Amino acid sequence: MKGLIRKRPVAIFVLLLLMLFVTVMASALVGSPGVDISFPRVIGIIFSGLPGIGKMLPEYSGTDVIIIRQIRLPRILLGVLGGIALSISGTSMQGIFKNPMASPFILGVSAGAAFGAAASVVLGLGMYTLPAVAFVSAMGTALLVFGLGRIHGKTDVATLLLAGLAVNFLMQSLTAYLIYLSPPEKRTSIIFWMWGSFNGTVWQEFWIVLPVVIIGMIIVYVFSRELNVLQLGDESALYLGVEVEKTKIVLLGASSLLAAVVVSFTGIIGFVGLIIPHATRIITGPDHKKLLPTAAIIGGIFMVLCDTISRASGEIPIGIITGLFGAPFFIYLLLRSRGETGW
Repeated sequence: MKGLIRKRPVAIFVLLLLMLFVTVMASALVGSPGVDISFPRVIGIIFSGLPGIGKMLPEYSGTDVIIIRQIRLPRILLGVLGGIALSISGTSMQGIFKNPMASPFILGVSAGAAFGAAASVVLGLGMYTLPAVAFVSAMGTALLVFGLGRIHGKTDVATLLLAGLAVNFLMQSLTAYLIYLSPPEKRTSIIFWMWGSFNGTVWQEFWIVLPVVIIGMIIVYVFSRELNVLQLGDESALYLGVEVEKTKIVLLGASSLLAAVVVSFTGIIGFVGLIIPHATRIITGPDHKKLLPTAAIIGGIFMVLCDTISRASGEIPIGIITGLFGAPFFIYLLLRSRGETGW
């Protein structure tokens, strides 16, 4: 069965796109307890707002239109982008480090973003400033780790991992200190942000994240052949014509950018960038030309499903839900793939 799937990547990709569409439509039906909108009306409201198609459908008005178009849709679509970005970032990181345990936050992106968000709340800079501060802090932390991981102009993977671990602990300690100093109301805001949530998403956030995700996704996919060759080792990659240092720098930068832009708007959402690439690799094999787009779509589906559960359960932070699903599923994948090759 696995061999058949790997021989038909286009068919699988089209099927996954269809599943993503169905998931988005189904998620649009789910709202807060007590808010019930019929399926035909939800579909009509969504499609009537699309350019071209909307002219052929009746106009909709009322509170339902605001709920679907201004509250649910931007949240769902940002969830799709978040799942895509974290999955591609995780796939790239696992390819660079040649380790299925690598994640998008290995360079301190999440810890840096958390520190920036905490500092923004403590200083009272406002909720509109928080994503910008979190993003700058996340990228700054990633650059610090990357700088510490370079030895004599070369990126040493082992040193990079150790530097990432050390800086992660440092930023977590600084964030904990800020939380300790904060008054109760600010402390609650920081902790809730760190658990992750798509609640309150607006269209402006989606339009800010969209071009960054597209650019990052294209950059990583352009280097998919190089990612494949890197699995053979740096020396072999050099012999086969890959500019190893340039490739690592570009991929690490694009992967950090993808993770940082999502985390800065949604808070920390764990396990997506860890389990989705690993699960997809078992299905598609190690070829990044197939692995990257497939992982992106599966990540989008997974994130939307988790956010739908969050919305239906009274806004449980999505980071908790992805952890509850992700940890057991990752253990299952590890047990299932023991003894298999593909790296």
